[in-house]
Amino acid sequence: MSLSPILLLVSTAHFFNDIYMGFLTPLYPIVMDRFGLSLSLVGTISMVAALASAFAQPLFGVLFDRFKITAAVYLAPLLTGVFVSCLGLAPSYPVFLALLFLGSLGSAAFHPKGASVTPSLSGRHPEIGMAIFSAGGSIGYAAGPAAIAFFIALFGFRATPVLAAPAAAVALVLFLLLPSRELAARTARDSGVTWRSLFADRARLAVLMRLVTINFCITVAVRGMGTFLPVSLAGAGVKVTKIGVIFTVMLALGAVASIFAASLSKRTGRRPLVLASVLGGVPFALAGLLLLPSAAGIVLIVVAGAIFSSSSPVLLLFAQGYSGGSPAMASSLLMGVSWGIAGLLMVPLGGIGELVGIRPMMIVVVLFPLLATVSCLRIPRR
Repeated sequence: MSLSPILLLVSTAHFFNDIYMGFLTPLYPIVMDRFGLSLSLVGTISMVAALASAFAQPLFGVLFDRFKITAAVYLAPLLTGVFVSCLGLAPSYPVFLALLFLGSLGSAAFHPKGASVTPSLSGRHPEIGMAIFSAGGSIGYAAGPAAIAFFIALFGFRATPVLAAPAAAVALVLFLLLPSRELAARTARDSGVTWRSLFADRARLAVLMRLVTINFCITVAVRGMGTFLPVSLAGAGVKVTKIGVIFTVMLALGAVASIFAASLSKRTGRRPLVLASVLGGVPFALAGLLLLPSAAGIVLIVVAGAIFSSSSPVLLLFAQGYSGGSPAMASSLLMGVSWGIAGLLMVPLGGIGELVGIRPMMIVVVLFPLLATVSCLRIPRR
Protein backbone atom coordinates (compact mmCIF):
# COMPACT_ATOMS: atom_id res chain seq x y z
CA MET A 1 0.00 0.00 0.00
CA SER A 2 1.45 3.35 -1.03
CA LEU A 3 1.43 6.51 1.02
CA SER A 4 -1.86 8.40 0.88
CA PRO A 5 -1.89 11.81 -0.84
CA ILE A 6 -3.80 13.01 2.22
CA LEU A 7 -0.61 12.41 4.20
CA LEU A 8 1.02 15.21 2.22
CA LEU A 9 -1.94 17.46 3.06
CA VAL A 10 -1.69 16.73 6.79
CA SER A 11 2.08 17.27 6.58
CA THR A 12 1.42 20.59 4.84
CA ALA A 13 -0.88 21.59 7.69
CA HIS A 14 1.95 20.63 10.05
CA PHE A 15 4.25 22.89 8.02
CA PHE A 16 1.97 25.91 8.40
CA ASN A 17 1.19 25.17 12.05
CA ASP A 18 4.88 25.10 12.95
CA ILE A 19 6.08 27.94 10.74
CA TYR A 20 4.42 30.36 13.15
CA MET A 21 6.21 28.82 16.12
CA GLY A 22 9.45 29.26 14.18
CA PHE A 23 8.86 33.02 14.14
CA LEU A 24 10.18 33.34 17.68
CA THR A 25 13.89 32.74 17.04
CA PRO A 26 14.75 36.06 15.32
CA LEU A 27 12.19 37.91 17.45
CA TYR A 28 14.13 37.42 20.70
CA PRO A 29 16.62 40.27 20.14
CA ILE A 30 13.83 42.50 18.72
CA VAL A 31 11.52 41.94 21.69
CA MET A 32 14.43 42.20 24.12
CA ASP A 33 15.20 45.67 22.78
CA ARG A 34 11.56 46.75 22.40
CA PHE A 35 10.53 45.91 25.98
CA GLY A 36 13.94 46.25 27.68
CA LEU A 37 14.18 42.62 28.76
CA SER A 38 16.88 40.75 30.64
CA LEU A 39 18.11 37.32 29.52
CA SER A 40 15.87 35.73 32.17
CA LEU A 41 12.80 37.44 30.71
CA VAL A 42 13.86 36.37 27.22
CA GLY A 43 14.03 32.84 28.60
CA THR A 44 10.52 33.34 29.97
CA ILE A 45 9.22 33.87 26.43
CA SER A 46 10.67 30.51 25.41
CA MET A 47 9.29 28.93 28.57
CA VAL A 48 5.74 30.24 27.95
CA ALA A 49 5.79 28.91 24.39
CA ALA A 50 7.04 25.54 25.61
CA LEU A 51 4.55 25.29 28.48
CA ALA A 52 1.56 26.02 26.27
CA SER A 53 2.65 24.03 23.24
CA ALA A 54 4.08 21.11 25.20
CA PHE A 55 2.45 20.49 28.57
CA ALA A 56 -1.02 20.95 27.05
CA GLN A 57 -0.39 18.12 24.58
CA PRO A 58 -1.02 15.23 27.01
CA LEU A 59 -4.33 16.87 28.00
CA PHE A 60 -5.33 17.28 24.38
CA GLY A 61 -4.22 13.70 23.67
CA VAL A 62 -6.54 12.35 26.38
CA LEU A 63 -9.45 14.50 25.21
CA PHE A 64 -9.03 13.43 21.60
CA ASP A 65 -8.74 9.76 22.50
CA ARG A 66 -11.80 9.76 24.75
CA PHE A 67 -14.18 12.07 22.92
CA LYS A 68 -13.05 11.49 19.31
CA ILE A 69 -12.49 15.20 18.74
CA THR A 70 -11.38 15.85 15.16
CA ALA A 71 -11.79 19.62 14.78
CA ALA A 72 -8.30 20.26 16.19
CA VAL A 73 -6.72 19.29 12.87
CA TYR A 74 -8.59 22.13 11.17
CA LEU A 75 -8.82 24.77 13.88
CA ALA A 76 -5.42 24.40 15.55
CA PRO A 77 -3.31 25.80 12.68
CA LEU A 78 -5.79 28.66 12.35
CA LEU A 79 -5.58 29.59 16.04
CA THR A 80 -1.79 29.33 15.99
CA GLY A 81 -1.54 31.57 12.93
CA VAL A 82 -3.96 34.23 14.16
CA PHE A 83 -2.54 34.71 17.65
CA VAL A 84 1.14 34.44 16.74
CA SER A 85 0.66 36.81 13.79
CA CYS A 86 -0.70 39.42 16.21
CA LEU A 87 2.50 39.50 18.28
CA GLY A 88 3.63 42.60 16.38
CA LEU A 89 0.67 44.52 17.81
CA ALA A 90 1.45 43.66 21.45
CA PRO A 91 1.73 46.97 23.37
CA SER A 92 3.52 45.40 26.34
CA TYR A 93 5.49 42.38 27.43
CA PRO A 94 2.54 40.76 29.32
CA VAL A 95 0.26 41.10 26.27
CA PHE A 96 3.02 39.61 24.11
CA LEU A 97 3.19 36.61 26.45
CA ALA A 98 -0.61 36.21 26.47
CA LEU A 99 -0.82 36.17 22.66
CA LEU A 100 2.08 33.75 22.47
CA PHE A 101 0.45 31.46 25.05
CA LEU A 102 -2.82 31.31 23.11
CA GLY A 103 -1.06 30.71 19.81
CA SER A 104 1.05 27.97 21.35
CA LEU A 105 -2.09 26.23 22.64
CA GLY A 106 -3.22 25.94 19.03
CA SER A 107 0.08 24.28 18.16
CA ALA A 108 -0.36 21.90 21.11
CA ALA A 109 -3.81 20.88 19.91
CA PHE A 110 -2.61 20.01 16.42
CA HIS A 111 0.29 17.68 17.17
CA PRO A 112 -1.44 14.75 18.95
CA LYS A 113 -4.21 14.41 16.36
CA GLY A 114 -1.90 15.02 13.41
CA ALA A 115 0.59 12.43 14.65
CA SER A 116 -2.15 9.91 15.40
CA VAL A 117 -3.66 10.03 11.90
CA THR A 118 -0.28 9.71 10.17
CA PRO A 119 0.23 5.93 10.64
CA SER A 120 -3.14 5.19 9.02
CA LEU A 121 -2.10 7.28 6.02
CA SER A 122 1.30 5.59 5.70
CA GLY A 123 0.31 2.10 4.61
CA ARG A 124 3.17 -0.36 5.03
CA HIS A 125 5.70 2.44 5.47
CA PRO A 126 5.04 3.99 8.91
CA GLU A 127 8.67 5.11 9.26
CA ILE A 128 8.55 7.05 6.00
CA GLY A 129 5.07 8.40 6.72
CA MET A 130 6.07 9.66 10.16
CA ALA A 131 9.26 11.11 8.73
CA ILE A 132 7.24 13.05 6.13
CA PHE A 133 4.83 14.31 8.79
CA SER A 134 7.67 15.25 11.13
CA ALA A 135 9.63 16.85 8.30
CA GLY A 136 6.58 18.95 7.38
CA GLY A 137 6.64 20.51 10.83
CA SER A 138 10.43 20.71 10.94
CA ILE A 139 10.63 22.46 7.57
CA GLY A 140 7.86 24.83 8.63
CA TYR A 141 9.64 25.57 11.88
CA ALA A 142 12.82 26.00 9.86
CA ALA A 143 11.20 28.41 7.42
CA GLY A 144 9.79 30.54 10.23
CA PRO A 145 12.96 32.43 11.25
CA ALA A 146 13.85 33.57 7.73
CA ALA A 147 10.22 34.29 6.80
CA ILE A 148 9.53 36.57 9.77
CA ALA A 149 12.97 38.22 9.62
CA PHE A 150 12.59 39.27 5.98
CA PHE A 151 8.94 40.23 6.50
CA ILE A 152 9.84 42.57 9.36
CA ALA A 153 12.75 44.00 7.37
CA LEU A 154 10.37 44.85 4.51
CA PHE A 155 7.14 45.82 6.29
CA GLY A 156 7.93 46.33 9.98
CA PHE A 157 7.00 44.40 13.11
CA ARG A 158 3.51 45.91 13.39
CA ALA A 159 2.46 44.51 9.99
CA THR A 160 2.62 40.87 11.14
CA PRO A 161 -1.20 40.32 11.43
CA VAL A 162 -1.43 39.85 7.64
CA LEU A 163 0.61 36.66 8.08
CA ALA A 164 -2.49 34.94 9.48
CA ALA A 165 -3.89 34.54 5.94
CA PRO A 166 -1.98 31.32 5.08
CA ALA A 167 -3.24 29.67 8.28
CA ALA A 168 -6.84 30.43 7.32
CA ALA A 169 -6.29 29.04 3.82
CA VAL A 170 -4.72 25.75 4.94
CA ALA A 171 -7.43 25.18 7.57
CA LEU A 172 -10.12 25.57 4.91
CA VAL A 173 -8.38 23.26 2.39
CA LEU A 174 -7.81 20.61 5.04
CA PHE A 175 -11.46 20.76 6.11
CA LEU A 176 -12.63 20.30 2.52
CA LEU A 177 -10.25 17.51 1.51
CA LEU A 178 -10.15 15.53 4.77
CA PRO A 179 -13.77 15.44 6.02
CA SER A 180 -14.38 15.01 9.72
CA ARG A 181 -16.01 11.61 9.23
CA GLU A 182 -12.99 10.18 7.39
CA LEU A 183 -10.61 11.62 9.95
CA ALA A 184 -12.61 10.06 12.79
CA ALA A 185 -12.56 6.67 11.04
CA ARG A 186 -8.81 6.79 10.52
CA THR A 187 -8.14 7.56 14.19
CA ALA A 188 -10.78 5.26 15.66
CA ARG A 189 -8.07 2.96 17.04
CA ASP A 190 -6.48 5.74 19.10
CA SER A 191 -8.37 4.86 22.30
CA GLY A 192 -6.78 1.42 22.69
CA VAL A 193 -5.08 2.30 25.97
CA THR A 194 -5.87 4.42 29.02
CA TRP A 195 -3.53 6.31 31.32
CA ARG A 196 -4.24 3.76 34.05
CA SER A 197 -3.35 0.76 31.86
CA LEU A 198 -0.28 2.56 30.53
CA PHE A 199 1.08 3.16 34.04
CA ALA A 200 0.19 -0.40 35.03
CA ASP A 201 2.56 -1.83 32.41
CA ARG A 202 5.90 -1.02 34.01
CA ALA A 203 8.07 -2.35 31.19
CA ARG A 204 6.26 -0.26 28.57
CA LEU A 205 6.27 2.79 30.82
CA ALA A 206 10.01 2.44 31.47
CA VAL A 207 10.78 2.54 27.75
CA LEU A 208 8.52 5.57 27.27
CA MET A 209 10.17 7.44 30.14
CA ARG A 210 13.62 6.75 28.68
CA LEU A 211 12.44 8.10 25.33
CA VAL A 212 11.03 11.19 27.05
CA THR A 213 14.38 11.67 28.84
CA ILE A 214 16.28 11.44 25.55
CA ASN A 215 13.98 13.89 23.81
CA PHE A 216 14.17 16.25 26.78
CA CYS A 217 17.97 16.36 26.73
CA ILE A 218 18.06 16.95 22.98
CA THR A 219 15.35 19.62 23.22
CA VAL A 220 17.28 21.57 25.86
CA ALA A 221 20.16 21.87 23.41
CA VAL A 222 18.03 22.79 20.39
CA ARG A 223 15.73 25.19 22.24
CA GLY A 224 18.62 26.74 24.15
CA MET A 225 20.48 27.45 20.92
CA GLY A 226 17.32 28.86 19.33
CA THR A 227 16.59 31.10 22.33
CA PHE A 228 19.96 32.55 23.34
CA LEU A 229 22.21 32.35 20.28
CA PRO A 230 20.13 34.96 18.37
CA VAL A 231 20.68 37.37 21.27
CA SER A 232 24.39 36.62 21.26
CA LEU A 233 24.67 37.01 17.47
CA ALA A 234 22.68 40.25 17.50
CA GLY A 235 24.99 41.59 20.19
CA ALA A 236 27.92 40.76 17.90
CA GLY A 237 26.38 42.88 15.15
CA VAL A 238 24.76 40.12 13.07
CA LYS A 239 21.60 41.37 11.30
CA VAL A 240 18.23 39.87 12.18
CA THR A 241 17.71 38.70 8.58
CA LYS A 242 21.00 36.78 8.69
CA ILE A 243 20.06 35.26 12.04
CA GLY A 244 16.79 34.10 10.51
CA VAL A 245 18.59 32.48 7.59
CA ILE A 246 21.09 30.73 9.90
CA PHE A 247 18.39 29.04 11.92
CA THR A 248 16.26 28.27 8.87
CA VAL A 249 19.21 26.43 7.30
CA MET A 250 19.94 24.57 10.54
CA LEU A 251 16.38 23.38 11.03
CA ALA A 252 15.88 22.57 7.35
CA LEU A 253 19.00 20.38 7.37
CA GLY A 254 17.65 18.70 10.49
CA ALA A 255 14.38 17.94 8.68
CA VAL A 256 16.24 16.39 5.75
CA ALA A 257 18.45 14.40 8.12
CA SER A 258 15.37 13.14 9.97
CA ILE A 259 13.90 11.67 6.78
CA PHE A 260 17.20 9.94 6.05
CA ALA A 261 17.42 8.63 9.63
CA ALA A 262 13.85 7.32 9.58
CA SER A 263 14.41 5.42 6.34
CA LEU A 264 17.76 4.10 7.55
CA SER A 265 16.24 2.83 10.80
CA LYS A 266 14.77 -0.19 9.00
CA ARG A 267 18.28 -1.46 8.35
CA THR A 268 20.20 -0.34 11.40
CA GLY A 269 17.50 -0.35 14.05
CA ARG A 270 16.39 2.79 15.84
CA ARG A 271 18.69 2.81 18.87
CA PRO A 272 21.97 3.41 16.96
CA LEU A 273 20.45 6.39 15.18
CA VAL A 274 19.12 7.92 18.39
CA LEU A 275 22.52 7.43 20.04
CA ALA A 276 24.26 9.01 17.06
CA SER A 277 21.95 12.02 17.32
CA VAL A 278 22.67 12.43 21.03
CA LEU A 279 26.45 12.08 20.78
CA GLY A 280 27.18 13.37 17.29
CA GLY A 281 26.10 16.96 17.66
CA VAL A 282 28.05 17.81 20.83
CA PRO A 283 31.57 18.18 19.37
CA PHE A 284 30.30 20.30 16.47
CA ALA A 285 28.35 22.52 18.86
CA LEU A 286 31.29 23.02 21.22
CA ALA A 287 33.66 23.87 18.38
CA GLY A 288 31.10 26.22 16.88
CA LEU A 289 30.59 28.11 20.15
CA LEU A 290 34.33 28.62 20.52
CA LEU A 291 34.59 30.03 16.99
CA LEU A 292 31.48 32.26 17.01
CA PRO A 293 30.68 34.72 15.46
CA SER A 294 32.96 33.61 12.62
CA ALA A 295 31.56 31.90 9.54
CA ALA A 296 33.21 28.63 10.58
CA GLY A 297 31.54 28.80 13.98
CA ILE A 298 28.12 29.40 12.42
CA VAL A 299 28.57 26.45 10.04
CA LEU A 300 29.51 24.15 12.92
CA ILE A 301 26.50 25.29 14.97
CA VAL A 302 24.22 24.63 11.98
CA VAL A 303 25.63 21.11 11.61
CA ALA A 304 25.23 20.43 15.34
CA GLY A 305 21.59 21.56 15.36
CA ALA A 306 20.81 19.37 12.34
CA ILE A 307 22.35 16.31 14.02
CA PHE A 308 20.43 16.91 17.26
CA SER A 309 17.16 17.27 15.32
CA SER A 310 17.62 14.22 13.10
CA SER A 311 16.17 11.68 15.55
CA SER A 312 12.77 13.34 15.99
CA PRO A 313 10.60 10.99 13.86
CA VAL A 314 12.57 7.93 15.04
CA LEU A 315 11.81 8.81 18.67
CA LEU A 316 8.16 9.45 17.85
CA LEU A 317 7.75 6.08 16.15
CA PHE A 318 9.59 4.45 19.03
CA ALA A 319 7.13 5.98 21.49
CA GLN A 320 4.09 4.97 19.45
CA GLY A 321 5.31 1.37 19.48
CA TYR A 322 5.26 1.33 23.29
CA SER A 323 2.01 3.21 23.89
CA GLY A 324 -0.28 0.20 23.61
CA GLY A 325 -1.99 1.34 20.41
CA SER A 326 -2.58 5.02 21.14
CA PRO A 327 -0.49 7.23 18.84
CA ALA A 328 -2.07 10.43 20.20
CA MET A 329 -1.07 9.53 23.75
CA ALA A 330 2.44 8.55 22.69
CA SER A 331 3.08 11.73 20.75
CA SER A 332 1.63 13.91 23.51
CA LEU A 333 3.85 12.22 26.11
CA LEU A 334 7.02 12.35 24.06
CA MET A 335 6.62 15.87 22.69
CA GLY A 336 4.57 17.39 25.49
CA VAL A 337 6.46 16.35 28.60
CA SER A 338 9.98 16.64 27.18
CA TRP A 339 9.35 19.96 25.41
CA GLY A 340 7.63 21.40 28.46
CA ILE A 341 10.35 20.53 30.97
CA ALA A 342 13.01 21.75 28.55
CA GLY A 343 11.12 25.03 28.23
CA LEU A 344 11.07 25.45 32.01
CA LEU A 345 14.87 25.37 32.01
CA MET A 346 15.13 28.39 29.74
CA VAL A 347 14.49 30.86 32.60
CA PRO A 348 17.23 29.57 34.96
CA LEU A 349 19.55 29.20 31.97
CA GLY A 350 18.93 32.86 31.16
CA GLY A 351 19.79 33.72 34.76
CA ILE A 352 23.02 31.74 34.51
CA GLY A 353 23.83 33.59 31.29
CA GLU A 354 23.44 36.93 33.10
CA LEU A 355 25.88 35.79 35.78
CA VAL A 356 28.59 34.08 33.73
CA GLY A 357 27.89 35.23 30.16
CA ILE A 358 25.99 33.71 27.26
CA ARG A 359 28.87 31.64 25.85
CA PRO A 360 29.70 29.68 29.06
CA MET A 361 25.99 29.10 29.60
CA MET A 362 25.62 27.83 26.03
CA ILE A 363 28.42 25.32 26.60
CA VAL A 364 26.28 23.81 29.37
CA VAL A 365 23.29 23.80 27.01
CA VAL A 366 24.99 21.91 24.18
CA LEU A 367 26.45 19.34 26.60
CA PHE A 368 22.96 18.45 27.82
CA PRO A 369 22.33 15.65 25.26
CA LEU A 370 25.20 13.67 26.81
CA LEU A 371 22.98 13.13 29.87
CA ALA A 372 20.75 10.92 27.71
CA THR A 373 23.51 8.44 26.86
CA VAL A 374 22.52 5.86 29.48
CA SER A 375 18.85 6.07 28.47
CA CYS A 376 19.86 5.52 24.83
CA LEU A 377 21.77 2.36 25.73
CA ARG A 378 18.78 0.97 27.63
CA ILE A 379 16.12 1.32 24.95
CA PRO A 380 15.40 -1.59 22.54
CA ARG A 381 17.47 -1.67 19.38
CA ARG A 382 14.37 -1.61 17.16
